[in-house]
Amino acid sequence: MDKKRISVIFLIVLSNAMAATAILPLLPIYVEGEFQATPVQAMLVIAAYYASQFVAAPWLGRLSDRLGRRPILIVSQLVTIVSYLLFIFAAPLGNALGTVFGLSGGLVVVYAARLLDGLTDGNVSVAEAYASDISDEKSRAHALGLIGGASGLGHIIGPALAVALSGISLIAPMVGAVVIGIVTVSLTIFILDESLTPEKRASKHAENARVSFLQMVSSRPVALILATAFIIGLYIAIVYSSLSLYAERVLLAGEPAQVVAQNVNFMIMLVGLAAAFTQIILVGPLVRRLGEQRLIVIGSLLLLVSAIGVGTGSLPVALASMMVYSVGFGTSWPSLQAVMTRMGSAETAGQRLGLFQSMFSLAFIFAPLIAGFVLQQFGPQAIFYSSAGLLVVGVVLGVFILNLVLPGHVHETPEESGGLLQRLHH
Repeated sequence: MDKKRISVIFLIVLSNAMAATAILPLLPIYVEGEFQATPVQAMLVIAAYYASQFVAAPWLGRLSDRLGRRPILIVSQLVTIVSYLLFIFAAPLGNALGTVFGLSGGLVVVYAARLLDGLTDGNVSVAEAYASDISDEKSRAHALGLIGGASGLGHIIGPALAVALSGISLIAPMVGAVVIGIVTVSLTIFILDESLTPEKRASKHAENARVSFLQMVSSRPVALILATAFIIGLYIAIVYSSLSLYAERVLLAGEPAQVVAQNVNFMIMLVGLAAAFTQIILVGPLVRRLGEQRLIVIGSLLLLVSAIGVGTGSLPVALASMMVYSVGFGTSWPSLQAVMTRMGSAETAGQRLGLFQSMFSLAFIFAPLIAGFVLQQFGPQAIFYSSAGLLVVGVVLGVFILNLVLPGHVHETPEESGGLLQRLHH
């Protein structure tokens, strides 16, 4: 693994995550106050981003396989800066548009900005593909864990930045996001060189000019990995979308809204810190000792335990369970990504990781709808108990992944390895 280049990619992903999370919590408040959006219209501002990212991530990954990682990273970051500028100038631009489709022109500009931002924020898959390019099989999960850790740190620093800047105005965090975007694209232009050489791209065109979506998902191992990623992604998205409502009704019932918000933010910060520590520090040694496939099963089991613990309704148990959740996600997710990179040629790694990222975006589209339905029909604790049932399926799928024969791996039968429990123990 090239430490210099992985450090630059780490900084790019960290800065992008900081900028994105600095504006995300303020979006509903901003559009409600500035453009008189209804609550549904305000929430659609967030959903539009993930829907756009879902469509774009595989396309960006495939494009980076053909044209190289560096130009896609540069262009996508420049477009992201444009999307932030659209936010800043949404009001005057909206006044020029007037009313469009029954919405204020400013709100239409905001939707356009979110769609544009989602299209280019799929570049995390390109950053992951770059990390995969510059690492070998032994260090690949560690490299991808570093990228995940950078994103986790960004999700801690970004909201803190928003708190500091929002005291000035709701627009100030968006201005901060533009400044951060300029810094990251400058790093990419002046420091980062191309990881996918013309020779490798030529080889890709010669060997597989294009691998279609249907060709990819028709592969049983790839479909298995994507299904596991979608289930784990659903649980991650359910936690983030419903934790505040759950805390208000169960963990901190009867407390003022301000106290609930402070405690939920504290929990999210702890989760981010623990997940970042896991992905940056622990994943590398754990992969060397246990391997990616075993870590997928172990991480899925930890996520299952966390869902049951949070569902008990006890605040101390929920806090401990959220730490278990962080370790479970921090070990299973980069391991799934690393296994995904093995399911084909190195030249199409970007396309596969883009498809993988789309599963996460798809989960964030459906999870709020699922959590809202379960909350309304069965009560708040049912959100986490039903998630536990979902994760049982994830564990089973992880066991199937454990028995896949990966390129370069010597496959052991359960009899040769002493069975699943013994394999996990060692």
